[in-house]
Amino acid sequence: MFTRIFLAIFIFLTFSYGETFKEILEKALESSPYLKSIKYSVKSYEGQILQAKRNFNPQVQVEFGRLISQTDSGFALTNLQISQQLRLWGEKYLAIKSAGLRKKAQEYFYEAQKRIFEGNLYQIFYEILYIDAQIKIKEKEVALLNQLKKFIDHKYKFGEALIIDVLRIDRDISIVKSKLETLKALKQAKETLFFAFAGINPVKIEGNFEELNINLAKPTNFPLISYYELLIKSYNTQIKRQKALAKPQVYIGLVAGEDAVDLGKYEFGINISSSLPVFYKNEGQIISLVNQKSQVLQKKRQVEFQYEAKLKSLGMQINALKKQLETVKKTAILKLQNALEIAQKGYQEGTVSFLELSSIRKQYFETLNLKASLIYEIHKTYGEYIKIGGLEI
Repeated sequence: MFTRIFLAIFIFLTFSYGETFKEILEKALESSPYLKSIKYSVKSYEGQILQAKRNFNPQVQVEFGRLISQTDSGFALTNLQISQQLRLWGEKYLAIKSAGLRKKAQEYFYEAQKRIFEGNLYQIFYEILYIDAQIKIKEKEVALLNQLKKFIDHKYKFGEALIIDVLRIDRDISIVKSKLETLKALKQAKETLFFAFAGINPVKIEGNFEELNINLAKPTNFPLISYYELLIKSYNTQIKRQKALAKPQVYIGLVAGEDAVDLGKYEFGINISSSLPVFYKNEGQIISLVNQKSQVLQKKRQVEFQYEAKLKSLGMQINALKKQLETVKKTAILKLQNALEIAQKGYQEGTVSFLELSSIRKQYFETLNLKASLIYEIHKTYGEYIKIGGLEI
């Protein structure tokens, strides 16, 4: 029994206090499986750096057998040779540097993906608040229609209203209620999507939909561009490493062998060998790396052009939407609200028909929906801005 009471209190407290976008985002950045997967890919490069620091595996060669000639039965042959390739020409340094650059590049890639994640989460969050704003508008319309229905029913009871007006008001209430239920179902579906995307348990959402805390300052850094820049540096380093590997590779080793005459006696020595320089040895790898570098370079330039154009375009869109919103708030809504009050009074006095009142009512609530739609478009557009410039929390 106490367990049930505790559980009920816990659920009540959980859903009594809503969480803001900032609070949800902080949790999502820690819990998102997608972001975690990129973090692990960053850590995987630590293994590559460690591998680059290691020397190549030594080679072991063992010879044993018996040399036989036509005159005698031959003699036993036993030789052991251990050789180690030396990492010369700066090859080891270049390998470590290349792995380090790729790891750093992946860190910037994570930051770029984090910004996209923040932008998407912001857009879904404010889409839910937008649907909630539409629900409140519909509830307000239902309340007004119910109030009007009472008045019409009263007038009809005394023969002062037509049956067609009663049927029309019932139809309007039914339509608005149907739309209201659709919006509630849509909100529930969007919340499910939102928490699945965020990778956190469902909580009550809290936010001021009409508050536009929008910062359009030009971003000072672009992680995706930094990612491409470091990849280019990494390719340059890899090309240098391949050229170093094409140079003579020196091996130093220890040689041990049994004396052919004095059996059981072993001789030891040091062996130094070198491969011949073949400058076309790694030509295939170098050509591949050069083309990969060129591909990344073009991607970087394309992203730079896109960012510059998109940031400018998004800023212009947001400013245009803000101006339109101000016009709707200060002019259209106030005028229609005035007209609706006059029409309601006129209908009660019999100077305005039900159809005229319905027309003004629909215009008023359509304008409220337009206002909500403009606010949502501003948030949605700002979400695209966040995907590039990020969001400070």
